[in-house]
Amino acid sequence: MWFKRKKSDVQPEVLTKRTEVREHAGRTLQRDLNQIRTTTNGINAFSFNAGVNSVSINNLIKWHLAEWRNESRQSTLTNPIARKYMMLSVDGVVGSNGIYVKPSVELDIDENEKHQINMQLEKLFDRWAYDPSRFSLDNSMTFDLFTQTLEKHRVRDGEAFVRIHNFNRTIRLEIIDSARLTQLNNALLSNGRYISNSIEFNKYNQPVNYYFAKYNPVTYTYDATSYDVIPATEILHYYVADDATQNRGIPDLVASTKVLSDLKNFQEAALLAKRISASVTTFITNSGNNELSLNESEQSTAIYNEYLEPGAIFELGANQDIKSVDPRNGVDGIAEFTDVLLDNISMGLNVTKQSLMGSTADASFSAAKLAERLQATTFSTRTNVLINKVLKPIYSAWLKNEMLNNNKLNLKFSDFDDLVCARYIQTKPISLDPLKDIQCEVAAIDAGLKSRTQVISEMGGDPRVVMQEIESEKNMNKEVQNEVQKPDEGINLTNGD
Repeated sequence: MWFKRKKSDVQPEVLTKRTEVREHAGRTLQRDLNQIRTTTNGINAFSFNAGVNSVSINNLIKWHLAEWRNESRQSTLTNPIARKYMMLSVDGVVGSNGIYVKPSVELDIDENEKHQINMQLEKLFDRWAYDPSRFSLDNSMTFDLFTQTLEKHRVRDGEAFVRIHNFNRTIRLEIIDSARLTQLNNALLSNGRYISNSIEFNKYNQPVNYYFAKYNPVTYTYDATSYDVIPATEILHYYVADDATQNRGIPDLVASTKVLSDLKNFQEAALLAKRISASVTTFITNSGNNELSLNESEQSTAIYNEYLEPGAIFELGANQDIKSVDPRNGVDGIAEFTDVLLDNISMGLNVTKQSLMGSTADASFSAAKLAERLQATTFSTRTNVLINKVLKPIYSAWLKNEMLNNNKLNLKFSDFDDLVCARYIQTKPISLDPLKDIQCEVAAIDAGLKSRTQVISEMGGDPRVVMQEIESEKNMNKEVQNEVQKPDEGINLTNGD
């Protein structure tokens, strides 16, 4: 019968103790190491792989310029080192008072007549350049503020664009945002020309037109499908080229972006370690019997999040103990590590660390003097680019317009190459040892290596005016000495005997 059937023996299920293994959610160090070992984006970006990509630097600009520009703009707003570098470059390249343009015509005429022409041109240029309503399109800048702002744009974006407007018989200038020149516009044209990074070139690689994206002043955005085509004759493109075929500028902070990020992350980690070291992390250990319980298959982990008040007394359970971890040495070597990163940052920016930090701690006079010389060389190179690419074309455009519309000048366009000559005088920085500098100039004059005119010109003065003033002062001193040596009338200087 079915009720007499022998029941099969049911074997009890053996409970095995499961060990819960927790994996760390974020393995930052391991992830960074794997990325360094396997990432080849940097190599492929330069097109140095085994493919058939172009090795032109313009290909790199096409894919990465927008990203670099955004990172650089963010850094100059939020990172103190990047902000300091931008202001340092403006002070060194342009100066606090800007670059002064002093006409110096080279006509084959009498010196007095030449001096009169120089004075007349200088007065007219100053009235135009330092009047915002005549100089700037939006009536916001004068010539000195214009050059300072232009250098800020170049440092931050890698390039700056100036448009020369000529209307109502006047010249006005406008600074155009470099973000309007996108990298999405690239094409081959039927007339043999081509568009590279929104700049149209002819077959001789000369810029013909610039395709600036139209700006929406309400949404503060640019339309990458609609362009304002501006002739290259109206655009001044200011950037420091790293390659002969380079079409666009690269921000100065690109070489130091990764190191700046590492320094920021290390400082944040150091602050976090300091906050952690201000407290003590504790663990509660159980040393009781580890026998299996009925519900041992359901693993559970007790987590305690408590903050002990000062002076508090707590009672632990049976077989429990408290162990603490005191992280006191989490940021050892912060000074050495920071110093190494700052060395790399200063090298990437081509400035001395002393100038970049603006610190005089442990600075000797000889080291400060050497840093001054190095900075002067670096900034004079960039100033030369600014003068040749921006200031000379601006002065040339102004002079042409002035000769066309000002009949009082009575100047001939046949002499324009001699009339357009001018001296571009930088703001002379404060010297660490001005007496030594003057003695060096005097020694050069005595040795016949320099003339007084050359020294006065390098110091920013007008040699003709300075010489006249010196001669006038000498004559005045002679007259005063003669008056002192001349005896007063009506006074008998002999004795009464």
